[in-house]
Amino acid sequence: MMKVLSARTPCWNDLAHTTLNLYVTFEESRESLGEIIFTASPDDPELHGRELFDRAVALEFGDIAEPGVDVIKSNMLLQRAELTAVANSMIEKLQADVNILQDSVELEIATDKEIAALATKKISLSTWKKYRVLLSRVQEQEGFPTVIEWPEIPAE
Repeated sequence: MMKVLSARTPCWNDLAHTTLNLYVTFEESRESLGEIIFTASPDDPELHGRELFDRAVALEFGDIAEPGVDVIKSNMLLQRAELTAVANSMIEKLQADVNILQDSVELEIATDKEIAALATKKISLSTWKKYRVLLSRVQEQEGFPTVIEWPEIPAE
């Protein structure tokens, strides 16, 4: 475990208060790195990270500042990008499924099961497309980035 020589100026990274940054000097890297910005969390794989988080939450290093609007905005845009990537993946898969099923219908070789599946897949595809559009509008919401009404993720 690394030995903490000093820590100061803790600041939350998100509104949920799951991680925080603070300026830390470790004995092991004092000469090479000096004071660094360290991200601490209760789930840190290293004991010194968990201990720094606990000590910061106990206000040992002073009051913990709330995250700035820029940090919150960046986190929200990252979350939107992750959700959009999931939506894009689902849309791509569903579109491929719809294309094959439509081919079977156009070629007049579709089974009853394929015809029924086509209708279901089209509905799912439309639902995921709507979800993706709603995600793209998150930044336009009045309370963005501190208050966001996320669209509901479609059932798979």
